[in-house]
Amino acid sequence: MTDILVYVQHLLGIGHVRRIALINAELKKLGIKTTVITGGIPDAALDFGSDNVIQLPPCRTADSGFSGLVDEAGNPVDEAWKQARKQALLDAFKSVAPKLLMIEMFPFGRRAFRFELLPLLERAGQAGIPRICSVRDLLVRKADPLKEVWMRDIARSHFDHVLVHGDPMLLGFERSFPFASDIADMIEYTGYVAPKAEFVGGERQGVLVSAGGGAVGAALIEAAITARPLSSRFADQPWDIVSGPHFPTNTFHRLAQNLPTGVTLHRFLPDFRERMAHACVSVSQAGYNTLMDVLATGTASVMVPFADGGESEQSERAAILAGKKVLSLLDRDDLSPQSLANQIDRAKNPVKLDISLDGAGITAAKLAERIRGKA
Repeated sequence: MTDILVYVQHLLGIGHVRRIALINAELKKLGIKTTVITGGIPDAALDFGSDNVIQLPPCRTADSGFSGLVDEAGNPVDEAWKQARKQALLDAFKSVAPKLLMIEMFPFGRRAFRFELLPLLERAGQAGIPRICSVRDLLVRKADPLKEVWMRDIARSHFDHVLVHGDPMLLGFERSFPFASDIADMIEYTGYVAPKAEFVGGERQGVLVSAGGGAVGAALIEAAITARPLSSRFADQPWDIVSGPHFPTNTFHRLAQNLPTGVTLHRFLPDFRERMAHACVSVSQAGYNTLMDVLATGTASVMVPFADGGESEQSERAAILAGKKVLSLLDRDDLSPQSLANQIDRAKNPVKLDISLDGAGITAAKLAERIRGKA
């Protein structure tokens, strides 16, 4: 038995997992038991914040353009694989017998997994348990408006509530979802899911470079390694570069063998947020979670948004925050060691925004209320 069954599927980055982990940690403080069911590629470095994790047959995106799904061995998934995974998911739902089901992103993302998620949601509806969508503030823009109509209709027919992890004072859900008004009665804003406490440390030193999960961060990592001696402010300070757990192994070893003095390459840093709190400048892609770390730590930052395959979310959020002087923005097409060094030298401490950053705690409280029948 568990209180909440949480479904999360990571394909390229690990931001989805980090957001869920922060929420699960707050649920645990409230005495709420969670089970996470995941279908991404397993990695020992991933922490879901739950004592119980069920692994489905894993898959990932075939490329950064999200052209299709492949299994752990890199083979395209077929109908038999989908049927087996759907059955594994339904079996897990039956064995766990949750009081509430929360699905991350779907139907506003992860459309490729409707083969298993629609049957799961129907099963949960038959069981009479609340069905909650957990979604970030900005969606990837869709070229086909019929897909957005489909999102609205599935949200209406298969969910009870939509928890948007953002603050409408900064970004309303309607900015990237044109049918938000049609589900306005279902939407609840939680504030941003960020580290709970601000990090207050001593003297700042050096530059911290990160590429999220690392599956698409090679250009940023390589530019940063070469940028250190080109910096006028930080050429004599330490640079820590975090590739991410999904960074290509061969590329990691090649770079690690030829590092210049003063640069340290890490696959993963368990104390990443603490390192950011003590860095002079953070350099990263513009993922939701890294932006939240920047806001929580008050660290000057340079963002190089990921925008392959029509991905608009990072670029859009980063542009808005750059306009509010929260970060320094560098377009991926303009990325070079020299341009990166110049941006790092110009980076300034972020302007503090009057927005909610307690999204994890607020989300946990809302879910606990629904389980305990107080909502």
